[in-house]
This record gives sequence, structure tokens and C-alpha cells, in this order.
Amino acid sequence: MAKNRQPFISRLYPLLGKLPLCVLHALAFPIYIIGYYFVEKKRNVIYSNMLNSFPDTPANDVQKLAKLNFKHLVYVILEAIKTGTLTEKQIRQRVTLRNPELIEKFADNNQSVLMLAAHHCNWEWMLAGCSLQLSFPIDVVYKPLHDKIVDEHMKASRSRFNARPIPNKNALIEIMQRRKEVRGFAMVADQSPVRKEEKYWTNFLNQDSSFAVGAQKIAKLTKYPVIFVGMKRLSLGHYEVYFEELGQAPYEKEGYDITEKYARATERMILDAPEDWMWSNRKWKRKRGIYD
Repeated sequence: MAKNRQPFISRLYPLLGKLPLCVLHALAFPIYIIGYYFVEKKRNVIYSNMLNSFPDTPANDVQKLAKLNFKHLVYVILEAIKTGTLTEKQIRQRVTLRNPELIEKFADNNQSVLMLAAHHCNWEWMLAGCSLQLSFPIDVVYKPLHDKIVDEHMKASRSRFNARPIPNKNALIEIMQRRKEVRGFAMVADQSPVRKEEKYWTNFLNQDSSFAVGAQKIAKLTKYPVIFVGMKRLSLGHYEVYFEELGQAPYEKEGYDITEKYARATERMILDAPEDWMWSNRKWKRKRGIYD
């Protein structure tokens, strides 16, 4: 008989989602202590990224910020697991929209929008809050996870309130098929692009950084307005979402103005609350000139 090789976290994931949010928040601190002091690789990535991004900040202060960031990351992971069982009332109480009129004006004019977000604060709750409180459905582009159990759980939670997850490899086809519908097409665009993808290079957090240009190409092709979707932590388990216009058609045929504006909007958000970005993301694992 074959042994059950399902990873422990996969079996634990659905069980954690059934716990009350207050219990998950209480569990966050001991998990943070164990994770920070025993998961050396992740801790080192966070510290190294911060040290390079804030060269004028004393090392001790960077270390304190790295600890806080690791703690906040644990909170976000546990909150994300809970997303699938939160009620509408809980989501409305915990995720507020600061200026929805900026994005709703396009829907009122029968225009779909491209929504560009970042791994800042709780991006899973951002999707739930926007899906529930905006007037149009949202298709969110995502990269499927290797762990099938967790991937199915995440797809189910992301599908709530009329949202629709679409795998990144199908994104362009899905968007073009729905051009006659009024929708929001959302993607988190702050990760390092894969080696063979076209890239845009710019200075970001004091480092030479690459960004994927897929959103820029989709904007030019569809002529959709592009909206930056930012998020701010108000208190434990409470967030505010805000919208910032990055551009409207007609777009320049050449250049990467939308990608540059996205980089600047993301950078401003991070500098305002650096403890809330996902510094464990290996954003700078490739250097210009080696793979480009």
C-alpha cells in the first residue's frame, strides 16, 4: 500500500481555516518565533533584501525591521488561510475601500480595467474586499502552486464574491475572450520575471530591478485603463485599499511608461510601511546583463 506523502502543511491548511480569526492571530506569535529563529534561509533573504534596499539605515535597525516583517508575514499567511470562511460582514469590517469612485467611474462608462497590485499587506483580503464591494466582477491572474491541495484551497477562497481566478498562462486568452464584458483584470506584478520573459529594468528600492511587462502589453492591446491597487494596514486584521490611476489609452507605442509608474507607486507604498511588503520574495535574484 502506497504511503500518504501529502505534505503536513497540506493536511493542516483546511483545519486552520476553520479556526476563529482571534485564535489564528494568537497562534501567529509562537509561529513567528519558531520561524524566525529556525528558518534561517527565509530570514536571511528578508534581511539581505532590506539591507540592500536601505543602505543608509543602521544594521541593527534593519534587523528589527526584518523581525517585524517576518511577524507580519505570519499574520498574513494565517489570515489568507482564513479567507475562505470569512463572512461578508467580516470582510466589510476588515477591508475598507478609500476611494472606490476612482475605479468605479470606468465601470460606469462600460470600461473594463487592469488592476495592478503588489505583495503588500494582505493581498488575499484585498481581492475579497474588492470583489465584494466593487460593482463589477474581478478576474485575478495567479500562478498555480505546486501543492495541489493548497492550490485548490486558494482557488476556492479566491472565487468568492464573483471573483474568478485564471492561471497566468491563460491570462491573455481569457482577457481577450471577455473584452465585451465589464470586468476588472487583476494581477500582482511585483515579483521578479522568469528568466526568458521580456523585462523592464529600473531603479527600485535603491537596486537595479526587473519587472515583467505583460501588463503593459495587455494595456496597449486592450486599451483598458490601468489602476494601481494599494493597501495599508490600519491595525491587526484591518486594512484599507486605495486606488491610483496609472494611465489611460491612447498609450505610447514604444516604451514602458505604465510599468515605470507601477514601480514608483509600489515603491511609495513600501517606503510608507516597509514592514508590510513580502521581502522574502527573491526580487533581485537575477542581475542585468547576465540573463538579458
